[in-house]
Amino acid sequence: MADLRTDRFLRYILLLAVVLTGFFFWHRIPNFATRDEFSRILDALVPYGSVIEDPSWESLRSGVVWGRTPFGATTFLYGFLLLPVVVIALFAGQGDAIAALASPAWEFGFYEAWHTTPKWIWTLSIALVRLANVVFAVGSVYLTYRIGVELAARPAGRLASLFLTLSFGFLTIAHEGGEDMPATFLVLLSILLLGRYVRQGDTQQFLAASVTGGLAIGFKLTAAPVIVVIAVAHLLRVHRSGRSGVARLQPRLVLAGALLGLLFILVSFPTAVVGRLDLVVERIVGGSLSRASHPTGPDAPILWWFLRGYLSALGLPLFVGSVTGVAASLWHLRDKPASAPAAVLVFTALFGYLLLFSGWHDFRVHHLLPTIPLAAILLGWTVTRFWDRRPSLAGPLLAVLLITSGLYAGVGVAGYADVPRDNAVSWLETEADEDAVLEVYRRHLQDTAVPHSMTVQHAYGASDSGDTLDPCPTYIQLGYRDLLYLAEDTYYRNGIVRASYVRSLVSEEYGYEIVAEFGPRPPNFVPDRPTPGAYHELLRLGVIPQTDQYADEQELRPNQYTLILEQTGECDESREQPF
Repeated sequence: MADLRTDRFLRYILLLAVVLTGFFFWHRIPNFATRDEFSRILDALVPYGSVIEDPSWESLRSGVVWGRTPFGATTFLYGFLLLPVVVIALFAGQGDAIAALASPAWEFGFYEAWHTTPKWIWTLSIALVRLANVVFAVGSVYLTYRIGVELAARPAGRLASLFLTLSFGFLTIAHEGGEDMPATFLVLLSILLLGRYVRQGDTQQFLAASVTGGLAIGFKLTAAPVIVVIAVAHLLRVHRSGRSGVARLQPRLVLAGALLGLLFILVSFPTAVVGRLDLVVERIVGGSLSRASHPTGPDAPILWWFLRGYLSALGLPLFVGSVTGVAASLWHLRDKPASAPAAVLVFTALFGYLLLFSGWHDFRVHHLLPTIPLAAILLGWTVTRFWDRRPSLAGPLLAVLLITSGLYAGVGVAGYADVPRDNAVSWLETEADEDAVLEVYRRHLQDTAVPHSMTVQHAYGASDSGDTLDPCPTYIQLGYRDLLYLAEDTYYRNGIVRASYVRSLVSEEYGYEIVAEFGPRPPNFVPDRPTPGAYHELLRLGVIPQTDQYADEQELRPNQYTLILEQTGECDESREQPF
């Protein structure tokens, strides 16, 4: 690329991005970083399994429709990425392992499908998905650089891309599979194309932006603010053209762009391609629109959720810098917004996302991901303007910001080299006998530290199925979420009976003793989360990079605390698991 030849600093920034986004990308393999990562991979493998089991259109159709939720373009992307895995399995005579995934049972997070499928299939599948995510992440760093350059100059682009690279929340999402990073990449690409359209008037850029915007929404429906960005870009171009009359509005161009965008949104959904438009409507209306009011975290003011998300994603110094950069850029644009169309487009996207999430009950860092590069662009622009006016003051402040942000991101990413659940799995693989049984109390295998080859029994759902649990398994495993029963007034896990049972286990009753612990033990085994609505308790999130998360966010060191108890006394057959 011309930029790599012209700007030697860009090479080092992209190299840094590769190192940080790819550092220990194999964490948790063959288990999964998030439940979403597992479900998206299954969404791609189930159609393959269905067709191998019964090569027919109906099998393909049923495999596509099976998806946990009929997610969009991620299924196509992962279907392409995982094709080599399927081909290798077929040539190795293990096609039946893929075929067995045609109808996986949901119990314990599809544990049976995971446990019986050869380990190498999951290892290679997750690795390919994670590496693709690294590519999208590094691509997003470059697009952030390019938007910054076209907004101001190369120094602004360098700083913007560097700020993004040092954003721990961005690096965290780069370490998991899912639709968030591809959608962010496409939103940034759309903004870049629209900026060029406003400056040059090239209608091909507008149509290309409509396509990439549609694809972004096809990956993640919360990318919908890109529609407003496209509309604003067209209005800016109309204003700059200086022409008069209805013709200057170019209604045919607008219609063509809208139709292209809609087309690519629709074809991004595999369910639409196989003729199930009703599932697409259900996904949009029943899924995304209801997400705003669906609680996946405790009740708290929306400002608290914004602060919680951004402090843990950026760290305190970069958060303060980003807020300052956004405010200063907005003030700079107050008189002549049309003079910097790229900035207007960035602001439109940023405020569109903030407005969207402000109506939700709660959200996570991965929802805020697209806003991180947008804030980085505005901060880079602000710093370069300040440097031009006060270089003697801007230099030291920039150095402090980069050093502190680098430390926050560096310490956070270094945590992937010492993952508690991975350490627990290694311990069990080394210490446990082949016939050992591990008992866990989570609903999904992704929440546990389970060796792929180990026999596991889980309490949830056993009474409904008629199964009986071994009253005295070799090991019992407790995790951070189990310990939440010991905390008072939790929004989800509570109950005196379960709390008493967990307390008895950690007190080494029932003939079980603690033999191993991994990760930081909460004080007296009671998780210490920031009180919902207590703003002052959020400050530590901006100082300590790996902190407690809620719901479907990637679980970091505190959430991965794992305690293993081994039976050392007589079997207490009266022990009842109250789950």
